[in-house]
Parts: sequence; C-alpha cells; structure tokens
Amino acid sequence: MIIIKIEKLKETWASENIKLSPPATEESIKVTEEIIQFQFPDDFKEFYLQMDGFMDWDWTKNMFSIWPLARIQEEYHNETDKSFIIFADYLINSHHIGFLKGEKGIFKNCGETPELIADTFSEALFLIDSDADILY
Repeated sequence: MIIIKIEKLKETWASENIKLSPPATEESIKVTEEIIQFQFPDDFKEFYLQMDGFMDWDWTKNMFSIWPLARIQEEYHNETDKSFIIFADYLINSHHIGFLKGEKGIFKNCGETPELIADTFSEALFLIDSDADILY
C-alpha cells in the first residue's frame, strides 16, 4: 500500500501554481456520497478534508485535474453511466479517473471499459504526482 503525504502534495502543487480549493467538510463529503450513492474510501475523505480538489479546472504540469466535490456531483448528474464516479481527468476530459461502483480500486476510463490502475486513492494520487505511464 502506498501512503502519500498530503502536505507534500500541497507543497508540490503550490510550487506549480495550482490553485487548491479550501478543505471540504465532513458534511459536504457525506452529502456528495448520498447524491452519488457511493461511499468514498477513508484516504479519499482524508485528502478532501485537507483540500477540496483544484479550483477553476486547474491542472498539474502533466495536465491532470483533481475535481472538487461540487464538480464530482455535477458531472455525476450529467453522466448517463452512473456506475463510474469520476474524481479526476486528464487533458480536459480526454479520459477520466475514478471509482467503479461495486469494484475495489481506482480506474481510468478512456473508452468503453474502465481499466484498473491503482488499488487505492492514495496510490492513484502517487501515480498522478509521479506521472506514471499507466495513467495514459
């Protein structure tokens, strides 16, 4: 299991001039879970209690964007496939990274079938931060 330090990520992203959203609340996480009918893992909640994703569709130097809860809700509402819960995208929606209801792990969705890329949310953040090939 990969454990990633959220403070280190915040420092890295701040050095890249990424605008981070203020921390989410436990209530906003709970409301999001109710809306999308999915319970986030603990490491996701821990991350979002430190920062609610990126502001204004901002992205990393490798063009990954971590979505705030409001965008997760909005995109879920607009999606026809309610089984895939997106929390990040690459290259302005070229493909998505998220959870697949009923499955463990983190998936990328570049087409018809989501592909497992990480066992945990923390591992997915590590992959994004390290620009791992499996993301593409």
